[in-house]
Amino acid sequence: MPGKVNPVVAEAMRQVCAQVIGNDATVAFAGSQGDFELNVMLPVMGRNLLESIRLLAAASRLFADRLVAGLVADAEVCLAYAEGSPSIVTPLNRYLGYDEAASIAKEALAKQTSIREVVISRGHVDSGKLTETQLDETLDLLRMTHP
Repeated sequence: MPGKVNPVVAEAMRQVCAQVIGNDATVAFAGSQGDFELNVMLPVMGRNLLESIRLLAAASRLFADRLVAGLVADAEVCLAYAEGSPSIVTPLNRYLGYDEAASIAKEALAKQTSIREVVISRGHVDSGKLTETQLDETLDLLRMTHP
């Protein structure tokens, strides 16, 4: 497939994680096999723990250098996703009621538009159900991230 890019770095990290999970299971089982303050399984525990540390250290460096470094979020796309998320409609319940807010969320999803655009297109601001300021405050995404 021309132009296809395989996510080999992410796939390698997943393989390392699978191995580390297996090593952890081995360490947990070996730890349960001790008798009378003596555990003959200490060597396998140490080996698996050290292998996990080496694998995670190497894979983390590779992941950071080859995948994370230089990665930049597209702020416009992220904002569009946030503004179109049906979850941000909840604060509108007090102005428009639950049923209308739910209907707005469904329409925004169906039309792939923002909640704000649907509220305005339905005439809620023009009819005085809420003011432009109230709409701005209610749909303030950054404010929603704080308790």
